Amino acid sequence: MLTEAIRKSDALVEALPYIKQFRDQIVVIKLGGSAQEDETVLRHIFADIDFMLQVGMKPVVVHGGGKEITRALAQSGLPTRFVNGHRYTDAATLAIVARVLMDEVNPHLLALMRDIGGKAAPLNGRDHHFLKALKRHYHGGEDLGFVGEPVAINAALVFEILARSEVPVIAPIAHGLGDDRETLYNINGDTASALIARELHAEKLVFFMDIDGIRADRDNPQSLISHATQALITEMKNTGAINAGMIPKTEAALFALAGGVKKVHIVSGGLPHALLLEIFTHQGVGTEIVL
Repeated sequence: MLTEAIRKSDALVEALPYIKQFRDQIVVIKLGGSAQEDETVLRHIFADIDFMLQVGMKPVVVHGGGKEITRALAQSGLPTRFVNGHRYTDAATLAIVARVLMDEVNPHLLALMRDIGGKAAPLNGRDHHFLKALKRHYHGGEDLGFVGEPVAINAALVFEILARSEVPVIAPIAHGLGDDRETLYNINGDTASALIARELHAEKLVFFMDIDGIRADRDNPQSLISHATQALITEMKNTGAINAGMIPKTEAALFALAGGVKKVHIVSGGLPHALLLEIFTHQGVGTEIVL
């Protein structure tokens, strides 16, 4: 019993310098992967987020909902169509995407945060005109429908929520600009997170994935790369070591870093308290990315 108490005390002592360093700093956390579907995992994540809030940090959560959207489309009899990896979003699809993200997933996450004793508030482009976007076309010019490229946020809304010691929980639905203001756009959650982190001058951006970070060999957990630079990421993309879903994650990471975010972290949602272990320990448990 005494040994366990000493171990816990050592952990607190190790965390103390990081608590001091990151006090009052914004950390944007992008939920994703199977972590968002497992309520036990989500409870661990939200407990970590509440801890961060209580020690003076300013966590901001952005969530996705890809699997939930795909299920809802199937139930509605609508096909899921991708254009070069991007979900084509016509008007009928957008209505379902908006409903799932803002009226189902977001309220569920808010309720879960309250259930573990924390406080949270919603933000999105429909109800709060928070996230702003331009219509996006794929590089080849293909029409993606109501898919947007995020360009700005109303940062004041985030600071109002944080000032109340609550956690903003953001659904990646945006509204257009100017005459397009009433049009809603479906936004990639990783891209939205990176833009939000830049606009908020965040200290860190954290991505949750189904694996523990960037690996030299995706299938070998022992090949985890704990520290990655832009140069290394470029090299690994060229050799194919970074591929598939890790490509947009690393692209979003580099976009955030180029805009002033100090570090980007990729961690596994399957590891309990991965968020605290990555931020408040010397070794970390995932991959940290810097320029």
